[in-house]
Amino acid sequence: MTLDIHHLELLMLLLLLFVIGLAVLAKRIEQPYPIVFVLGGLVLSFLPPVPDIVLHPDFVFLVVLPPLLFAAAHNSSWRDLRENMTSILMLAFGLVAFTVVGVGFAAHFFFPQLTWRTGLVLGAVVSTTDAIAATSIARKLGLPTRIVDILEGESLINDASGLLALSFTVGIILSGHAPVFRVAVGELLYLSLGGLAIGLALAWVHSRLIQHIEAASIELTMVLITPYVVYLAAERLRTSGVIATVACGVYLGHRQSQLLSLGARLESPAIWNTVDFILNGVVFILLGLQISSVMAGIEGLKLGQLVAGGLMVSLIVILLRFIWVFPVAWVSEKLQQVLFHKPIVPFERRQLFVVAWGGMRGVIALAAAVSLPETLKDGTPFPARNIIIFFTFCVILVTLVIQGLTLPVIIRKLGLAQNAPVDLEEQLARERMIQTALDYLEEEKEKSPEEKEIYDALEKTYRRRLALMRNTQEDSKEEVFTQARRYLDIARAARNVERHTAGELLETNQINDNIYQQLILDIDLLDARYPALKSS
Repeated sequence: MTLDIHHLELLMLLLLLFVIGLAVLAKRIEQPYPIVFVLGGLVLSFLPPVPDIVLHPDFVFLVVLPPLLFAAAHNSSWRDLRENMTSILMLAFGLVAFTVVGVGFAAHFFFPQLTWRTGLVLGAVVSTTDAIAATSIARKLGLPTRIVDILEGESLINDASGLLALSFTVGIILSGHAPVFRVAVGELLYLSLGGLAIGLALAWVHSRLIQHIEAASIELTMVLITPYVVYLAAERLRTSGVIATVACGVYLGHRQSQLLSLGARLESPAIWNTVDFILNGVVFILLGLQISSVMAGIEGLKLGQLVAGGLMVSLIVILLRFIWVFPVAWVSEKLQQVLFHKPIVPFERRQLFVVAWGGMRGVIALAAAVSLPETLKDGTPFPARNIIIFFTFCVILVTLVIQGLTLPVIIRKLGLAQNAPVDLEEQLARERMIQTALDYLEEEKEKSPEEKEIYDALEKTYRRRLALMRNTQEDSKEEVFTQARRYLDIARAARNVERHTAGELLETNQINDNIYQQLILDIDLLDARYPALKSS
């Protein structure tokens, strides 16, 4: 047992080292890290010293999946999800069903080794998208926020719909017959609505408990364990743990500023970013490491046939998305007009092309593939399991690498890239906040004339910020901008002097390390709050 534990420790250490090394490489070559992780794992899998590593389904579903789903939902905008819900649902449910059926019958037609039932399983496995690579590229290039919101919302919701489709298709193979339509619809409603109810109920309980806690470490611990509690509770009650976790994450993310203390709000993003980065990195590398062992378990097909089959399935998945996106966009626009009785801006064809090309596959597809049972109820092997896993790997690899690497070029060629896009909502909100703060200072100054100098100094700072945002004349704007930039540069230089002085006090033993760290943290927060302005 001790030897096994030591081997596990060494394996996890090596995986984390690979994650760091490949992440550095991804940053240096300026490519999304999921692409580099998958390719790195693929290369490592064929190196002789690397042991065969079996990715257990429980590790993916019980350890990796809950925090990743929760973090994605927590960081999403409920308003943007609601406003684009028609388009998102068309993709998250309609396209998932279309992909399951389309891949299922196409795979059976081209590959006799796959029956229509196993073809449907393959379709369900590859039906879910992963927005990490696509949205990271889209945000970097300034793609319109509406498109980014739709891609993120689709990825968030089709995790649930894809896994529900997988449970139905696997159930057909295990039971030997398709479920009665009425029973299938009832089960779907129970899984979906039950998971939604459990997620919202536990989110409400969490919000009531955490409001009475003012210790950041305890708050963050509660937040970190919440996705696991919600997911396991929903699964134990035989509802959808995915839907429950997503619902809980959206609810708590919408209210986090009211629920968390200042310390927890400051530390929370760094913790979630680290958890998200490590889990995604480990899983994407493990995805690449799986391929050699999966290939070894496939009999009756040569490597060339497997690769050709994987490429064909990938092409089918991409084509099905294009076939669905363009006509259904028109349908979703009409539905939204009927349901909400307000005009909407129609999608441009170039925007729809990006939505269609942005359907990359990732962690959820991998989790779905490795979760397939190894045997049926009678003990016989699950039909074509290794072929399904191999084809899934090919779809993930093709969509991540080919679509991921070409997406920036396509966005630029279509003229959708924006340099330093201005968020008008944020600008208007900041103007409104500054103006109300100025109104408050004016009122308070009249009440306390003896503190007039203090209020005047604060008003001067606020009015300078407001002038910088409101001035639309280029000459005046450049003058104000230059003054503001110079102000921030001088303030930053002064803080560097403070930082140097604190270091000298530490070196001469006039303060201890704890005081030094607190002083530096105060300066760092000001640096983060007032970053250096860049020339336009």
